[in-house]
Amino acid sequence: MKGSTQRRVFGWVSIIWFTAAIAVSHGLELQTVSQATARCGENVTLTCNVSSSRLDIKYFSWHKNKSLCQYDSQHDDPKVKCEYIDEPLPQSLTLTLLNVMPSDQGKYLCKLRSRHGMTSNTTDVKVQDCLETSGYNRNESYAECWFNGVYSGGGSVRWSQGELNFTAPAFYQKEEMDHHGRYNILSQLDVQKGNLNQPYTCSLWMPSTSKALCSHELHMVKKLKGSSESMVTLQWICLIMEIIMVTCMT
Repeated sequence: MKGSTQRRVFGWVSIIWFTAAIAVSHGLELQTVSQATARCGENVTLTCNVSSSRLDIKYFSWHKNKSLCQYDSQHDDPKVKCEYIDEPLPQSLTLTLLNVMPSDQGKYLCKLRSRHGMTSNTTDVKVQDCLETSGYNRNESYAECWFNGVYSGGGSVRWSQGELNFTAPAFYQKEEMDHHGRYNILSQLDVQKGNLNQPYTCSLWMPSTSKALCSHELHMVKKLKGSSESMVTLQWICLIMEIIMVTCMT
């Protein structure tokens, strides 16, 4: 039983070695870029070229967890486009990812099988520096900024006023992930003890590029007098006007 198992293992190893040897002897190789980078919402094109002369292709496809694109069949995934080019050489298979999101990140594998052997190569897709919408709000107590559809991971909101940079607990930040793998970030800064005559700046800081992707300048709303204080002021004005009128009449 043990000898039979060893013979089977040796047989499979021999087949794999023989197939690889044939592929190498015919210069069979797939050419892809090692990495492709995009922002959210952009399209990314991955091209896989056959380096040798014309081949009798049996199987040619792009994979990521499943087959996304095959040279000889239609695809039904609305998020991708697929194109096979047979003429002119080199033979190539192109996969276009539409409206990429962080969930599309990862390694994409191009596979080829012909009568000369099998080979494969990969492209690593990365998504970064994404921002869909942003905005701000403020009153006499706090300043608030939000950034929706943010990626890459680690993005944070920074607050400043002139040369002064604020740190927690002067402000807090809340993050929620959406179904695309992006983040919605909300940050609030307590401004009650600050200088309301100077604007505040909130910036979305991206560690991948070490710079701010977006910034807002907030001019604060000065606190209005309370209703009781305003009433007293109005009464004084009326009293003074009454005195002036009586003086003028006499």
